[in-house]
Amino acid sequence: MSRPDSRSTILDAARELFSEHGYQAVTIRDIATSAGVSPALVMKHYRSKAELFNEMGPNEIPLAELDLPRSQLGRALVQKILTRREHGVPDPLLVALSHSRESPDPQRTREEIRERLLLRVSDLIGDTTPDRRHASAVSCQILGLAEGVRGLGLFPAESISRDELLDLYGPLVQQQIDACPPPEEPHPTD
Repeated sequence: MSRPDSRSTILDAARELFSEHGYQAVTIRDIATSAGVSPALVMKHYRSKAELFNEMGPNEIPLAELDLPRSQLGRALVQKILTRREHGVPDPLLVALSHSRESPDPQRTREEIRERLLLRVSDLIGDTTPDRRHASAVSCQILGLAEGVRGLGLFPAESISRDELLDLYGPLVQQQIDACPPPEEPHPTD
């Protein structure tokens, strides 16, 4: 009999292994060992490594907890990226990019990730445009910053202070947020 939380334990183990080693380098046996379960249990819950990979997805694109005035969102988004770098925590945005590249079905994965990211950013900034152009611009900026500071080592902490980088990059992101018309307030009915 499997534990009630075995699915989430397997997903957590898979997420960590895939983010560290990539899709190709991880086996079902690796996931099972990390999760403390048998490979058979992994296969019972997920019919294949590809299904598990797509099921776990980049579930952590944490934006919703930013309950701030709209005028402060640009700086807060940049601050989240810098905080993850400073603490050596994997950046969910970069995990999402890696997930897309490593996926056994890259097109499907890319579309799913894009949709989730744009939905969350649209909700955060109030982008109601049909093509979500403002959410796309903000997403590109924060993805670029995350890749630049983590992947390429741009703006190293020893060369530019956190506050200087927040002052430099926060307004750039905020400019795109401010370009997005605020959602209309519902009109009271008479």
